[in-house]
Amino acid sequence: MKNRVLTEFERTEDAKKVEETVKTGYIDTTIENLVQWCAVEDDLADTYGRMAAAANDQTEKAAFKQLHDDSERNKAELSKLLRVVEELDKARIGRIEKLSGLS
Repeated sequence: MKNRVLTEFERTEDAKKVEETVKTGYIDTTIENLVQWCAVEDDLADTYGRMAAAANDQTEKAAFKQLHDDSERNKAELSKLLRVVEELDKARIGRIEKLSGLS
């Protein structure tokens, strides 16, 4: 038998409170962090792109271009993840609303 993370509850109000805590404590925080991380990767891609353009040495130019491309890929993957978490957020809101209708 697995150890529970949550204590048992039987009241609708308690269920709603848990759902709201998941939203504010996990989902909202995750969305905020993903948005910031995307912004960091965007800044990195921009900086590495400029550094590649300014580099005189081909090895440096190639390294900065690779770093730029890596940050662009990271940003794209993080954006996909952000969309998934936003869908989870919408579903969580629906659960909270459903529980509110039961109270």
